[in-house]
Amino acid sequence: MTCGRSVRHPGAASAPAAAARQPPAGREKSAAARPPAARRERPHRRRRAALLAVAAVAALLAIVSAQRGGSASAPAPVGIVPLRVSSGQEIATGFAVAGERVVTVAHVIDGPVTVSGRRARVLRVDPQSDLALLSVASGGAASAGSRAGAGNAAADIADGQRLRVVRLRDGGPSGLSVHVRRSIVAHVRATGASHADVRPALELSARIAPGDSGAPVVTDGGALAGVVFAASINRADSAYAVGASELRKLLRGSSVE
Repeated sequence: MTCGRSVRHPGAASAPAAAARQPPAGREKSAAARPPAARRERPHRRRRAALLAVAAVAALLAIVSAQRGGSASAPAPVGIVPLRVSSGQEIATGFAVAGERVVTVAHVIDGPVTVSGRRARVLRVDPQSDLALLSVASGGAASAGSRAGAGNAAADIADGQRLRVVRLRDGGPSGLSVHVRRSIVAHVRATGASHADVRPALELSARIAPGDSGAPVVTDGGALAGVVFAASINRADSAYAVGASELRKLLRGSSVE
């Protein structure tokens, strides 16, 4: 996928410019010349000014972190648990839906599939949307996670909307705060393919790692907004998610709705 050029964002200041607020030398009276009340009050003013400066720097760092592609972590939403999917030499992420089934990306399917180490059966593969539906044996990894279905898919996602990518980190869920740059029609050509697959997608400000494909993208309310399927090869802070409409198509007509 061809993407726009990278934009370098300015880094955060290394320290607050508290010194600029101090009065010029020679204008301040000595401590001995000040009345006792002033001598007692000044340390409190200094502490208050220092606390305000620390708070300002923390806010600035949060803004810069968001501008750099949503690298700030956020609590994983209740109700959706990411699972590790493996097939051949490929790894991805998946998430459980009703009926001991798991949604992941289709491009990871390369022979036998496991979900969190347990064998899974491929029920449906849709190369055009890059989504696959798996079945895990009863009592397996899917039963341990919370489930989401087509009815929990978000209807409309607005440009600029804040979302979360639910990834696997250190064996558990980790939420990544991102925002939607824009909704697009993605033209994706696999290596060696003669034509491109076309799908509705969301362009996200997100830095994702290998193995994050298949991670669910959710709203603050926990509704499914999409599924991550690719990172930009030109912009480190860009990722792409297939839209919830394609997820509804995958689950429509099955018992997972």
